[in-house]
Amino acid sequence: MKEARLQKIMTLLKQKGYARIEELAEYIGVSEVTVRRDLAFLETQGLVERKRGGAFLRSLQRDIPFFARLEEKKAEKMAIARKAVTLLKNGQVIFASGGTTVYYTIQAIDESELYDLTIVTNSITTAWATINLRKNLTLVHTGGSVRENSFECIGGHTLEVAERIRADVYLLGVDGIDLSGVYFSNFEELVIAKNVVENSSTLVVVADSSKIGVTSPFKVCEVEEVDYLVTNPHPKLKELEKYGVKIIVS
Repeated sequence: MKEARLQKIMTLLKQKGYARIEELAEYIGVSEVTVRRDLAFLETQGLVERKRGGAFLRSLQRDIPFFARLEEKKAEKMAIARKAVTLLKNGQVIFASGGTTVYYTIQAIDESELYDLTIVTNSITTAWATINLRKNLTLVHTGGSVRENSFECIGGHTLEVAERIRADVYLLGVDGIDLSGVYFSNFEELVIAKNVVENSSTLVVVADSSKIGVTSPFKVCEVEEVDYLVTNPHPKLKELEKYGVKIIVS
């Protein structure tokens, strides 16, 4: 499975910084030709740099500490958040992912007419935003192992909740979205998201325009599965509308 191979490559490069092609082939259990093809793909995504018969790891946007990313494009993200909360209704169960735009969306609930929501999340930061609301919403946290920097929980316990949850809305922050699909840069977070997409009635993607037209190694779902994309202006939004995505521009 290509996604599993790519995740193994990224795991080893995160551990070592640099790995030779033959080392990666042995670690994954595939041919060197396959490794070269996978590295070429990862390089096109800006995740690795091929050099001297191997590859170096490039820094990932997702691995920049959360609270540093929180200050990037803050005004745009807060405007998106205010639009996103208009899609939520009292009495709903909302599964909310991690990510800075989701964080601001949860905060924006305080300024809305919403008062009766159940927020389910695998994110420490999303849970923290919910706890700090003036409104007394129901919060359910999945538990699990916490990823450094993103503060999202992963692992068997988190996956079990994701498999069993039935949500009215999945409020999803992403690493990229284009005509070919919705993308994450981390495989373990991808597994959680895939299950929640399947188990949610409505998929709402919140993403600033820097994520439009961007892909990462791991596809969460097809773009046709997105019900709403809440973002700021971008030239490619008309193309996404042709795939049935309802676009809400902040």
